Order: sequence, then structure tokens, then C-alpha cells
Amino acid sequence: MSTVRRARPEVIPVRRSELRQNQSRVLRRAKGRTVLAVQGAHGRDDEKYVLDKKYFDQLLQRHSSLLETLEIMADRKLFGQILAAADVLEEDLRQGKLHSLEEAFEEA
Repeated sequence: MSTVRRARPEVIPVRRSELRQNQSRVLRRAKGRTVLAVQGAHGRDDEKYVLDKKYFDQLLQRHSSLLETLEIMADRKLFGQILAAADVLEEDLRQGKLHSLEEAFEEA
């Protein structure tokens, strides 16, 4: 299995007072993978993050996918069946026995 290396978010520290005084300007900086770390009065334990909704949705989707993958891998019987099927599919692919989705669903 190949792993796609994801770029870590860029975290920008922001003081609460700065956020209160320049809310619009500060919030505009939370775009894409840029995350604002709003510093709390009690240090890192009280820190809050502000991030772009699209980036948050991507994180939720990735989290959900990872959980599903772990659930499948935790089921030894199912995972064994998948690995066995992968070997058969690989051999069928080498022998040209498989067709693309376009070929399978093309209209006659």
C-alpha cells in the first residue's frame, strides 16, 4: 500500500487581544491549510484553533477514511480475504482479463 504524505498545516499564533481588535483581518488569514492558534490566558491548555471550513471538511473526510480502513484491517478474516483477492486481481490484470469501467458500461 502506498501512503500519500500530507503537508502539515501552517500554524500562526494569534493573541486574543489582536483577534478582538482586528477580527476581520485576522480571520481572513485562516485560509487553506493555514490555521490560527488563538492563545489563551492560561497558555497552551487554553489555546483555540480557527481554520477554514473547506480544510476542516477535508480533515473530517480523511479521519473518516482512516477509521474505516482501521476497522477493515482489524477484522482479520475480512482483511485476509481482501489480500487474497488482491493477488488474484493483480494476476488477472497482468493477463489482460480485466476491463476498464468505460469498457464495462459502454452502450452497445
